[in-house]
Amino acid sequence: GGGGGGSTTPPAPAPTPSVQVLDNTADIVAERDFSFDIGEKITLSVNYTGSTEGALHLYSKAAYTTANGDVIADPTSRVTTLYPNMAGDVELEVNGNWTHLYAQWVPMSAQESEQNWSIALNNSNNNYHIDF
Repeated sequence: GGGGGGSTTPPAPAPTPSVQVLDNTADIVAERDFSFDIGEKITLSVNYTGSTEGALHLYSKAAYTTANGDVIADPTSRVTTLYPNMAGDVELEVNGNWTHLYAQWVPMSAQESEQNWSIALNNSNNNYHIDF
């Protein structure tokens, strides 16, 4: 006897992906003033008229907006913390692609409420101010 030797067809070869030929990197020319640096210096002045110690946290991203329109910052995007009673004007380097900074005032006393601000980064002179 013998087993039936069925014929097997080999699988079809996978199609070869089409390859797009890119320019050789030696052919890429950048403008003389090109830079990968997207940092931008801004000045933030803080005029705090309260009497409570506290911290002003600055963030680069918003998490959500409350029913009354306050923008609450994403806590994972904190840029820095300022102490208004210790500093007036602060120079910061921000990412030039950011459209806003989000500020949150956290007082160290229950006599004062937390406050939140959304600061649009659109001043041509890069100077911004918070009064509270």
